[in-house]
Amino acid sequence: MSQQIFSIPLDNERYLIYAPLKGIAFIGNPPLINAIFEHCRHMGASHPHISTPSCDRPHHGERVLDDLDFLHRLDFFQPEPFPIDEYQQKGVQYDAVILFLTNQCNLRCSYCYASSGEYQMKQMPWEIAKASIGLVIGEVIKNQSPSMTLGFHGGGEPTLNWPILSRATDYACSLAEKNNIPLHITGSFNGYWPKKVLHYVIQNFTEVSLSFDGLPSIQNLQRPTRDKRDSYRRVAESLHTLDHAQFPYGIRMTVTNDSILSLAEAISFICENFRPRKIQVEPVFVEGRARKNRLSITDLNIFIDQFIKGFKEAERHNITLFYSGARLEVLTQRFCLAACRALVVTPDGDITTCFETYGREHPLSHHFIVGNYKGNGEFFMDKERLLHHFSHTVQQIPYCNACFCKWHCAGDCAIKTISEETAVGFQPTERCLVNQELTKFLILNKIKESGGMIWFNKKSPYRGREEDG
Repeated sequence: MSQQIFSIPLDNERYLIYAPLKGIAFIGNPPLINAIFEHCRHMGASHPHISTPSCDRPHHGERVLDDLDFLHRLDFFQPEPFPIDEYQQKGVQYDAVILFLTNQCNLRCSYCYASSGEYQMKQMPWEIAKASIGLVIGEVIKNQSPSMTLGFHGGGEPTLNWPILSRATDYACSLAEKNNIPLHITGSFNGYWPKKVLHYVIQNFTEVSLSFDGLPSIQNLQRPTRDKRDSYRRVAESLHTLDHAQFPYGIRMTVTNDSILSLAEAISFICENFRPRKIQVEPVFVEGRARKNRLSITDLNIFIDQFIKGFKEAERHNITLFYSGARLEVLTQRFCLAACRALVVTPDGDITTCFETYGREHPLSHHFIVGNYKGNGEFFMDKERLLHHFSHTVQQIPYCNACFCKWHCAGDCAIKTISEETAVGFQPTERCLVNQELTKFLILNKIKESGGMIWFNKKSPYRGREEDG
């Protein structure tokens, strides 16, 4: 039960009690915590899977006994199976192809993790793009997957390799139509687009994510053009055009030490002026130009406070605000399952298991590159390297063992937890504080929305109902 029920101190008199695999959370006092602990200890000593109330439960007053009876009626003490590991269950079954088309960009963001535009230009050739799409189409047909995704990402702005982007889109559409496969077309872009690109995206894509930092002053400071001009106006025009077309998109905000104090204001500005479905907010990843420019956030408690303020504002506008390390809707043994389902290919034709490993120039690329394009439409996959990548789950990370976030963040993003100096993976990082505090906030918010007493996540896979209650 030590991995099933967690207690999180709120103050001297109150604890948050959380059973993530049950989808149950409530606030209790020390006597109730002690009673739950003693009852779980008794269960472990007598039988690890006992589900009936014990006849010699510890007595801490009638209120505690009533609470324990109530919890028993919810099957709170019945252990649940751990989340199914998709890799162990199915292995690698690709239903998505993600193409990193270029390492060039028309912006020069102060925090760019890939230092885009600073390396010798690389553009993915058509041969690699065609072979990648063909491989995944074949996998989708073989595995009878319900749909396929074509995505564009990488260490540059994908639209700067326009001939390949448009050709890849048309080719995937033709193959999907021929084989009667539903196709989703998406990608991560900067939105600094000419009108022809904007209209093509609206007509051909399913949805997109746009990097945008909100306030004009912050956008222009952190995301100037490559010739050092302001980028806000053109990106805002792109967003307004998407809104007018009712095209589904999300916004990805990056927060640096320069912008941290205005995060909540920036979220409010976006909510009042644009209509994204979602806003993803992330503290800057200290790599590339972010490291060079020393943009890491010095006090992550400010980020947490600003996020919570922004969350409430986004909620008021019916916009989902989220951060990748705090996700109550996910129960998993791995932070990222992309490598199980997505063939991610760099401009050189390397296969990577991480969306942030933009190419061999990345200092940690040797941890994530597991194959490459060999020519004549064929890829080589190093099965030993792939197996090594999938050999780690959250259950094997000692510092996660007693953490209430473990089934949600699953040890966090792999590339952000590897020490470049020691090359050791899954080390505690300062993101753990953010993961824990924002997950705690989201749980408490659910309790509040449910009347302030107890939250049942009826979307839990162990419940099978439709909504929170």
